[in-house]
Amino acid sequence: MHRTIEASIPSETTAAISRALVENPNVIHLSVHTNTSLKPVGDTLTVHVLNRGADDVLKMIAEHTEGREFSIATSEVASLSHHSKQKEINHDVDEAIWEEMETGLRHNGRTTTNYLILMFVGGIIASIGFISEIHDLVMAFVAASIIAPGMEPLAKIPLGIALKKADVLWTGLKATVLGYLALTAGSALTFMALVNFGMATESDFIHNKATEGMLHLRLKDVILSVAAATASIIMYLSYRTNVIAGPLIVLIIIPAAAAMGISVYLQNWDFVGSFSKRFLLDVAAIIVVGIICILLKQKFVHKREPIR
Repeated sequence: MHRTIEASIPSETTAAISRALVENPNVIHLSVHTNTSLKPVGDTLTVHVLNRGADDVLKMIAEHTEGREFSIATSEVASLSHHSKQKEINHDVDEAIWEEMETGLRHNGRTTTNYLILMFVGGIIASIGFISEIHDLVMAFVAASIIAPGMEPLAKIPLGIALKKADVLWTGLKATVLGYLALTAGSALTFMALVNFGMATESDFIHNKATEGMLHLRLKDVILSVAAATASIIMYLSYRTNVIAGPLIVLIIIPAAAAMGISVYLQNWDFVGSFSKRFLLDVAAIIVVGIICILLKQKFVHKREPIR
């Protein structure tokens, strides 16, 4: 998608910024509105720019306004038409800019009441999957992996590390720990209730096909985790979050965390250790692959620091 950038800038920087934007071949439209911004005080620029040029525009505005008060808002453009620029428009690239990626992860990866409830509910659903027949088990695991928003806080960790943003790293770590504690609690409490009401036994969990399959870490599991982690990070970096459910279904992180909760309730510490390995495999894959992908994007695509 192409970008609209609206910037409120100090009036004394308008002339220089406007000249640079006019000369930028990726800028399709530029409007300058003088003395229209009340907060911060100054002029307002409206820029329609190709996605490939969004980073250059943001970097240039930040450099010209360094040390001064300014604000920038970005948004997607559903369509963009220009007679002499249509070829460039039609062949634009699909890249998320750092600020949009961070904002999206901030919204979905914070330790809020809604986030913790969804993680808890994901644990409930996954727990029921472990005592179900194969068709119900698959539906439960898929639903739990989509409902529990466990990917966003994890994705903030490599973003914070690669871009050296301590606040992003800290909020990601905190949300990850608290969220997965909520999920394992939901799973353990659900299984306890099922056992107490005579609807499940320890044997149902131990001999379930999913339990047996997750106890042993195989090469194919490593390949699946790395591939799914790579796909999920690339989707965030290319702003394709509407299809993020695919990698989440492949990753076993939600069912593995739920299995850990059940194993803790059963005090089966061998199982806790085995499921922890499967859980940590997905976590490590997301973080390591995320750092590599973000650093590569930073070096070869964006070539700028996020606006702070």
